[in-house]
Amino acid sequence: MASRCLRLAALVRASWTGPAVSSSAAQTQTSLVACSYKLSQAWGSAGFASTAVTDPDIEHATGPEREELEAKAKGVENPWHEAWLDAPFGTETNPVEVTSEFSERIVGVADPDDDSLVWWGTVEEGQPPKQIIEGGEFFVLKRLPSSGGHH
Repeated sequence: MASRCLRLAALVRASWTGPAVSSSAAQTQTSLVACSYKLSQAWGSAGFASTAVTDPDIEHATGPEREELEAKAKGVENPWHEAWLDAPFGTETNPVEVTSEFSERIVGVADPDDDSLVWWGTVEEGQPPKQIIEGGEFFVLKRLPSSGGHH
């Protein structure tokens, strides 16, 4: 169908003589309009563009672009999304669990009035939920088994 439309377009250009159009050129032009409509229906409203990730796309990509394409091929819409951004606010009854292989960990909390300031506190194993700043979230340490690393 595409080659037929291209031939029709060439015929219209070749037979176009300015303001006076021959009847065969007008018929060809009408056919071309009908053909282009059929093509647009066949290819959809997106035209030639496709959002599907193909193997050649991934093969030619590098770095973060490749990571993003590989994730999208696996069905992950946003590979850069961080789950902690959706975590609920830490309350005294349901605090934020801070994981560590050590018995304590330093936690930084942005100041609610000026987020360029960070308030630091220590969360220790066995302590009840701790609030670093007034009106802020509560934190509790969740100890992880040692991985055997040197740190």
